[in-house]
Amino acid sequence: MHSSRRRCIHSGTSGRLASTSTDDIDALVAGLKDRPRVVLHFHGGLIDDQLGFATAERLAPVYEDAGAEPVFFVWSSGLLETLAGNLPRIIEESVFQTLLSRVTRYAAGLVLQRPGQRTAGSLSAPPAKAVAAELALLRTGQEPYARHPVPAEVPPLGDGERVRITAELSADSELADRNREIVGSVLRSAPGTTAARDIDGGRAAVATLMSPDVVAELAAEAEAGGNRRALVTSALLVRKTVRVIGAVVRRFRDRTDHGLYPTVVEEILREFYLANVGAAIWDAMKRQTADTFAEAPEVRAGRYFLDRFSALLASGTRPQVTVVGHSAGAVFIGNLLDDLARRRAAADDPLPADFRVRDVVLLAPACTVSHLVPAVRQQSDLFDRLRMFTMTDEAERDDQLLPVLYPRSLLYFISGVLERGPEGRSALAPIAGMQHWYTSKGAFGERDSADLRAFLGSDARRTVWSPVEGGEPGLNSGARSHIAFDHDPATLASLARMLAD
Repeated sequence: MHSSRRRCIHSGTSGRLASTSTDDIDALVAGLKDRPRVVLHFHGGLIDDQLGFATAERLAPVYEDAGAEPVFFVWSSGLLETLAGNLPRIIEESVFQTLLSRVTRYAAGLVLQRPGQRTAGSLSAPPAKAVAAELALLRTGQEPYARHPVPAEVPPLGDGERVRITAELSADSELADRNREIVGSVLRSAPGTTAARDIDGGRAAVATLMSPDVVAELAAEAEAGGNRRALVTSALLVRKTVRVIGAVVRRFRDRTDHGLYPTVVEEILREFYLANVGAAIWDAMKRQTADTFAEAPEVRAGRYFLDRFSALLASGTRPQVTVVGHSAGAVFIGNLLDDLARRRAAADDPLPADFRVRDVVLLAPACTVSHLVPAVRQQSDLFDRLRMFTMTDEAERDDQLLPVLYPRSLLYFISGVLERGPEGRSALAPIAGMQHWYTSKGAFGERDSADLRAFLGSDARRTVWSPVEGGEPGLNSGARSHIAFDHDPATLASLARMLAD
């Protein structure tokens, strides 16, 4: 086994040990005895196991040259494969294109009107050709409606407007065609039914990456209606589309939008495509980073390591410990700090009561604000310093996840599409690594956001907004993309300086 591989703790499903054994961890922890500095490194969630091992191979010399003994936690999510495979296919779907044009048209009319232009019962929307021209800007690398100013105050979607939009969408023959194409293929495959032939009228059935539950709902509505060719379109599809339009308007009112076009895409994906854009994978991946510290019959990688490491600390070895988390690795760190707090409070745990992590280093953290804040509130007990390296909002916007579909960064996508609320449903969430949420005037995240803003704002050395170079040692970063932080020379030099302080 290569020397860097021996420094890795490889976990799999539910945080269980994968290729690493308990004997491997015993040997790894024994090798930390009397070391002055230890780094626990957690890579991001976009890479698979093999890239995780490659990251350890690349970073081990960086930490060793800075006088620290590294331990790498290697895990895998499969999120990158889902995003790279499904998002380009979604944009090619005719139903997505139809939804995109309709929602964009009405949202632009509702959001971009100047104060006083919208009156009760009226509905002003740009011509379809104008909307198509804006959406065509994507092919030239430009963001639709990015040049259009948004009024300071956006009125809510009124009842009269909702009625008018519903009526127009109900008479929309193209939307009806898209619905028939989807449900026709479902019903045709159902034994003992002739509804598909009646519904699709001979049109070619199409496959879709819409969430299976959405497709099933549309098919059930069509089957229950029997021969629906006389009807213009699906009432359910119309209701869902109007709900998306209302959600876009509401986000502009709350000042939680990501710009008109990205917000429209986010809300369409959340309503119609959530099952196939990585939301379940993202949620499972986060659970995995928590499960690895859980008490369970099977050995859990994180818990077993901390059991042995706590015993080592109790024996008298007291290194300065730095934890580094890139992207979703910050979620891992939040769970690690939670477990350290639990251990400190447990009378039978060997972790010394005065043990503290020296430095918490977050690289483009993909954790939510609410996930990080509990650790921040216990900062005086858990760690000495926190430093976050992440991009300015300008750089974040330039780091486009998929320019022809979603011209924002991965963190924007996680915030607007992948996160879930307390009830487990898709919900917009502020992400700790997004400068957008620290400069936004919207009341977003309530107390958690206020607490994190206050904590980071009370010491300018806690945040490094990349790209910034030529500043004080330890406070530089040249990263201009989400994936660049753990190999950017300026960021790694800043990490080395922190270890040497």
